[in-house]
Amino acid sequence: MDDVMHLEKFNHDISRDLQVDAAAFQHKCSQDLDFFLVLDLEGKIEILEFPVLMIDAKTMAFVDLFHRFVRPSKMSEQHINKYIEGKYGKFGVDRVWHDTALPFKEVIQQFEAWLTQHHLWEKGRGGHLKRAAFVTCGNWDLKTKVPDQCKVSQIKLPPYFMEWINLKDVFYNFYKPRKSEATGMMGMMKNRQVPMFGSHHLGIDDTKNITRVLQRMLADGARVQITARRNPDSRNVQYLFEDRI
Repeated sequence: MDDVMHLEKFNHDISRDLQVDAAAFQHKCSQDLDFFLVLDLEGKIEILEFPVLMIDAKTMAFVDLFHRFVRPSKMSEQHINKYIEGKYGKFGVDRVWHDTALPFKEVIQQFEAWLTQHHLWEKGRGGHLKRAAFVTCGNWDLKTKVPDQCKVSQIKLPPYFMEWINLKDVFYNFYKPRKSEATGMMGMMKNRQVPMFGSHHLGIDDTKNITRVLQRMLADGARVQITARRNPDSRNVQYLFEDRI
């Protein structure tokens, strides 16, 4: 985005926040995918923030970021103002939200252009991601929230949202921690002694922190695979790990 305050508050050149130590490659194993798209949505009623971090599966390095604030389509202006002030006001970014937020339909159009730019998606070829997958902290983002928002925004659920990686399931199966240590981002970070960056529940910062957990897992030799797949003809989801959170 070109908004000066937005760029000042949200530094999009974040490679320094996600640097990878060369020594980390000692235990790294090959992956089935070329890229991971780390996603962490914000918004209980409608989606308010849509951040996606692109990570190279081979080098573990940061590649690019897509970040948009999303303006609800069914909430009243009074309700929006109260909600945004209550959530983003405490982070000091409520004005940035108001100045830059776009309707979800426009965000998806821009996101698809971003995917196309990185050769991860072609609309005319089935609409699925190529050698890439979303990584989420839980199933809620893609199992529940995106389909619900698509209904509210009166658009069809894009086919690239049909499968994803719940990082909590992979973490739980790889490290074998107590279940309580794999039920959320903070627990996983504490278990692996990964320091927290920024503000919890600010979507862009949570996405960075989830990415840091992912990088640590890759460095430790975890194979990060698809954990959930949606039936395109229904809302039913197949979970691919027997032991899961």
